[in-house]
Amino acid sequence: MMPALRRAADGMRIKKRSKNQIRKMLMALLCLAAALFLVSCRGIELENKTEFVEEYTKPQAMILIANERNRYENIYSEQIWDIALGEGETGFDKLTVHNVKQFMEQIKLLGMLAEERGITASSQERDVIRQVTDEYMHGLSDADLAYIGCDRSDVQKLYTDFFIAEKLVRSITGEVDTEISDSEVKVIRIQQIGTVDLKKAKAILKRIKIDGESFSSMASRYTETDTTDLTLMRTDTDDLISRTAFALEEGQTSNILAVGDMYYIINCVDGYAENETLERKERLKKAMNSMAVREILGPYQSEHNIKFVERFWNEIEFGDDGGSTVENFFDVYNEMVR
Repeated sequence: MMPALRRAADGMRIKKRSKNQIRKMLMALLCLAAALFLVSCRGIELENKTEFVEEYTKPQAMILIANERNRYENIYSEQIWDIALGEGETGFDKLTVHNVKQFMEQIKLLGMLAEERGITASSQERDVIRQVTDEYMHGLSDADLAYIGCDRSDVQKLYTDFFIAEKLVRSITGEVDTEISDSEVKVIRIQQIGTVDLKKAKAILKRIKIDGESFSSMASRYTETDTTDLTLMRTDTDDLISRTAFALEEGQTSNILAVGDMYYIINCVDGYAENETLERKERLKKAMNSMAVREILGPYQSEHNIKFVERFWNEIEFGDDGGSTVENFFDVYNEMVR
């Protein structure tokens, strides 16, 4: 996968774009490899040796480079290429090429591991890949073909390698037990009232529990906290508020909770926030699958350190694309491969 740009924001120089827009753009770049996951001879350094294997050609690389170039330009306009990142102020165009290169190195690595495990594409799967290739090629304009310089065999090669890499990941994650009970991941919604005055807290609690005042109304009028509405999930944190909140029945109000210099009263608004609970469960399942892949891929990668060395990677320039607009390489794949 493309590496996280953990220090990309440091030293960032922005031209004609807000910092917020750039952050969103960088987050999209960071997420690209994760989304794709669940989705010339030289190039491999193996235990300090060079093992000669087939490296991707420039037209094959340009398929993904054009895809990312057009995708970012269509979202953020051509001004995106005015951005420079890091201490060396690397242009975003160079950074895009670098990340495509690392992504393709990762696909090569996954392909090597898949071959060792006997994972290949069946004849039926290859038929599907040919159909995906036809669909993508059909959508390319003359300008796209001229800019990328690929032919049908280049596209089919890339789709095949990507499919096998994905099939390997599915085989690994298929062995993972991702059963999670709702009680483990349950998300609840509460309202809180907080004050530094114990006498005030007692008066508020009396009006809610004895006089029947609305908790929500009292919270909006008297709380000294920044917010009244909170969403909580079970975590390793065993603080008093969380412990009390998960013990409450829906609609039930707690007694006064002393936390630091504050006194809190909480009310359970929703004892099972269904959508948030399901979303959290899916996030945890993905995290478990990702961990399983890393546990296998990490040691293998430490022994098979792939570095492409073809010169064209350093020579690619984001000049005039001649009107190329294609950006659906992975969209076509995702729509046709189930």
